Amino acid sequence: MSVPIDATLLFTLSSFVGLLAGGGFIKLFNSLVHNKLHYMYAVCGGILLGLLAFEILPSVLADYDLKGIVLGTAAGYLAMLMIDAVLHSKINHTSSKQALALLIIALLFHNIITGMTFGSTGIHESPSVFAAAVLHQVPEGIAIMTLLSMAKIGEWLFLFVIFLLSFTLGVSLLIGEIAQASSFKLQALLTGGAIGTLFFVVFHEVIGKSTVHFQKQHVWILVGIGVLLIYVYEQSFPLFHNH
Repeated sequence: MSVPIDATLLFTLSSFVGLLAGGGFIKLFNSLVHNKLHYMYAVCGGILLGLLAFEILPSVLADYDLKGIVLGTAAGYLAMLMIDAVLHSKINHTSSKQALALLIIALLFHNIITGMTFGSTGIHESPSVFAAAVLHQVPEGIAIMTLLSMAKIGEWLFLFVIFLLSFTLGVSLLIGEIAQASSFKLQALLTGGAIGTLFFVVFHEVIGKSTVHFQKQHVWILVGIGVLLIYVYEQSFPLFHNH
């Protein structure tokens, strides 16, 4: 199946717009409610956890062998542990910058795998998959901008990061279309690896580091709010369930 360049470009631009919308929401939130980003940080953990629980995992487990997913997830998690150890020694214990770096790495890996999978199968030509993938970018944009704001880094880096993520997704789509399906087992391992990186960021960096600012029960209340938001988000867009 051939994927037109203009379809790939549209997918890439729409990804950029979704990420930009998420970042814009956080800027608006921060301007209206000052000094509350730590609350949104914990909620972002719930948002990412909700994406894993309600969208990514059900789809992946339906399409791939469980053993490959489990092995890939473990490998991805261990890889992030090693990256974390390196960053921890270089970023002088500023957890928000470390979490930002790890989140970007996880999302880059996730976009590469998603793009190659979509490109090799052509499923992104489906309007429902297209809508789901674009809407998926909004909470990711929220998470990126929240960490940037907490790390007190200028908005110019946000634009660079979301351009990089969208560009990576678009290039991976083209590579996937050209490669036209590699080994199914390899796809399962790589997809599991992408999930493992996101699990690490969610539990170790976002939820784990939120306990510095709140008691554990309060963190889980905020995380629960984020999960609930994604649940409502998914139920409000039945396109997510029509892949």
